[in-house]
Amino acid sequence: MLNKIFNKTYIFLFIFLVACGSSANQNTQKNKIFELDLTNEQISAEGGAIELQKSGNNCSLILNLYNESGQESYNFQFKANDLIKTSHLTYRYKNGLLVTDDDLKDLIADDNTVSNDNDMELVSKKYFIGNKNKSIAKKFKLFKQKIPKSILIKNCN
Repeated sequence: MLNKIFNKTYIFLFIFLVACGSSANQNTQKNKIFELDLTNEQISAEGGAIELQKSGNNCSLILNLYNESGQESYNFQFKANDLIKTSHLTYRYKNGLLVTDDDLKDLIADDNTVSNDNDMELVSKKYFIGNKNKSIAKKFKLFKQKIPKSILIKNCN
């Protein structure tokens, strides 16, 4: 009798944990809602892109800006008009610049480098909570305006 109770409890616990795990995985899945190519917007020398994703009750506006020396990537997580947190990553091309003259190092290209699939390196990784950083909040508002209001209202309120 005790063995039957233990088996039923064990089976119930197993089913409960599997259901909880499945529910947790559903809440962390990100769904792409909207995408916009910024190449012709003259925002950056080499163009850029915006992607809006939904994850649970929050949305993420992912902004990638490309330039001659690398890439900047922002991930603005928000709900309605409230900016929750932002990550800002800066990448640069490996071996893209000569270091012979500090005054000119940003202007001189190195033609002797061999390009491969991993030719970018992470230079900076910053995180911001809320909208306390005025520059980040301003950038968020500027690029959020590029997304149609109907899409924002339907998915991010």
